[in-house]
Amino acid sequence: MYEDPVKEMLIWMKVLLLTALIIFGVRQFLFEPVIVEGGSMQPSYYENDKLVLSKATTITNFDTIVFFAPDDSRFIKRVIGVPGDHIKMSGGEIILNGQPLDEPYLDGGGNDEFTAQPQLASEFSVPPDCYYVLGDNRSNSTDSRVLGFIQKQDVIGEVKFRFAPFREFGFVE
Repeated sequence: MYEDPVKEMLIWMKVLLLTALIIFGVRQFLFEPVIVEGGSMQPSYYENDKLVLSKATTITNFDTIVFFAPDDSRFIKRVIGVPGDHIKMSGGEIILNGQPLDEPYLDGGGNDEFTAQPQLASEFSVPPDCYYVLGDNRSNSTDSRVLGFIQKQDVIGEVKFRFAPFREFGFVE
């Protein structure tokens, strides 16, 4: 009925090791939890929101991603342009591939920060293996307007789930 204590301890050690390897693998290659720092993504995400990133995903326009900035800090921003996209920023709007963007995630649904900063008006194409990202809180965001294009290799993952605050619990659209 009772096994040898040494044999039982070895079985438990194997179970714990296997569990640790599975957890490490999931975190390293599939999912990673993050905590939002700063207000650059308000009103979509607020300071201390707790999110889960998917590392196994294809990044598309308007996805929210977390990436390594040049100083190795982690930034969360919205993808506006993917490789090959043509972007024009002028006046108070962004034109993506010839079509004005509808950005309902912005506070008030508009984009008037570009009007306040006319030096940001420009036109360009997103190069291969790069993304053009902007914070939802355009007047308080260090994004591609400052950092330039974000390299694909610097992307940690796409935001897929919010688990705190609890009133916002669920999958992210």
